[in-house]
Amino acid sequence: MNVFLLHWAGFIFLVGLVLSLPLGAVYYLNHSQLKQFFTNPRKLKAAHLDFIMQAFSIGVVFLLELGMNMRVPTYAVIPLAFGTFCNPFIFLMEATTLYKMAYIKILYRTLKGVSPSALFFAWFVVAFLYLPAYIMWLLLTFVLLLILTFLAFSRKTKMISSTKKMIDIGGK
Repeated sequence: MNVFLLHWAGFIFLVGLVLSLPLGAVYYLNHSQLKQFFTNPRKLKAAHLDFIMQAFSIGVVFLLELGMNMRVPTYAVIPLAFGTFCNPFIFLMEATTLYKMAYIKILYRTLKGVSPSALFFAWFVVAFLYLPAYIMWLLLTFVLLLILTFLAFSRKTKMISSTKKMIDIGGK
């Protein structure tokens, strides 16, 4: 799989570079026709950066595969390839109004559900195969701390909003 991962990373990276052309035309040249097509320039920038970041993430998988002298199984490479293209492609679709049209809307919703799941599965397999146990525990601890922080923040936000409601009711 070494050669496929390198080819795929090169392809994804080049797609990201090609997206820099309309990005420059929209942001710096104020090209009116491209601005009409790319109605959300932030999503275009997100697609551009995400394609480049996905290429580097595939490069990390390649280096892990090379350094550990192990092959990533095909059942992980296929979802990895699918997800690394389709996740940024979702941003690209959102940069236009095309994703709201009939058949493209179905494709958009399908990709939005399947692509992140495929990428999560692929990264889980890569982490399970390559990371040592102590790193897995550190990763699990980090995820748990992130979840606890999110829960504490969401409770605090709810308490603040309920307090504001009580003040608003009492002030009237």
